[in-house]
Amino acid sequence: MTLKVVDLSNNNGSKNIKDYPADAYMFKATEGCNFVDRYCDPFVQQAIKSGKPFGVYHFIDGSDWQTQTDFFIQNAQGYIGKGILVLDYEMYGRQGTGILKQMLDRIQQKTGIKALVYTSASVLFEEDFSTIVKADYGLWVAAYQSNFPKIKHWTNAAMWQYTSIPYDQNIFYGDQNTWKAYATSGKCQPSSNQVKVESIQVQQPNPQTPSDHDKAVAASKAVHQGNAWAKLDKFNGASKGKVRIAGWLVPDKPEGAIGKFAYILIMKHGTNEEITRVASQGIKRPDVKKSYNYKGGDALGMDVTVDLSWVKKGTKIDVIFRRCNQANGEGAVNDVRIKDIYLTL
Repeated sequence: MTLKVVDLSNNNGSKNIKDYPADAYMFKATEGCNFVDRYCDPFVQQAIKSGKPFGVYHFIDGSDWQTQTDFFIQNAQGYIGKGILVLDYEMYGRQGTGILKQMLDRIQQKTGIKALVYTSASVLFEEDFSTIVKADYGLWVAAYQSNFPKIKHWTNAAMWQYTSIPYDQNIFYGDQNTWKAYATSGKCQPSSNQVKVESIQVQQPNPQTPSDHDKAVAASKAVHQGNAWAKLDKFNGASKGKVRIAGWLVPDKPEGAIGKFAYILIMKHGTNEEITRVASQGIKRPDVKKSYNYKGGDALGMDVTVDLSWVKKGTKIDVIFRRCNQANGEGAVNDVRIKDIYLTL
């Protein structure tokens, strides 16, 4: 058996979980050492009232691991033993799996609960999670595709996040008793009638209106590829035949290399075919610089409007954010393709 799970935070518009039909819910509780999501407790109380299983997660940032672990525990006190606990390991919070295990161990020592690890499937191939797996901590994996992703270290996952359109949706591999086991005892025992993850397929939902598409873009998460992170902020029709694309790219290391020139490549979705490319001025993004602890300049943003009226109607496009050292867009230093969000011309 599986459960349909929706995870929500202050980034979602509605505060009413009835607007997000699901069998169970995950809610963002905290981030770093200071941020408490104001939507969390109202969401939790609605879930309890409706009899739906729930969980809460902490978004790890780059601050002191012990301080933020205790901050999460303090603010999740009312949910311990009732909902699943999760540490969200991504973006600028990736301090290393050694630190992550210390955070997981501290939660278990203070609460008696083994929290799950949330991370992208790609991260499993970039870092060594073997000691975390050996300690029997479970996995919630993110991969926006139609089939369960290839994973490493773990042999299976407790939950799979398969899309962010129009909001984050997941499959939990088990029933309500399995969910309760994670929430109360922390023992990662699967349900006896658990469906094999390899057998699950989902159809990726498509935004039905321009408004849905804009919401999906705004709510999308940063993507890591190679030596950089990138995030799509705007991707829509600006006027007849023209498309506006905006976002940012930042090296994944504080002193990481970044190309002199900024380009956005328009790609035919689902292929490696480049339709066109357009140069962008570097847009100042001090917020991105600070969030990723980048030591270079803050001109990390890109924003272009490109005329695609000549492209065949109905063509699906996605984009690559590129920083390069050649004025024609070649000599890429950083390339991040946002392949999970596309626009139909």
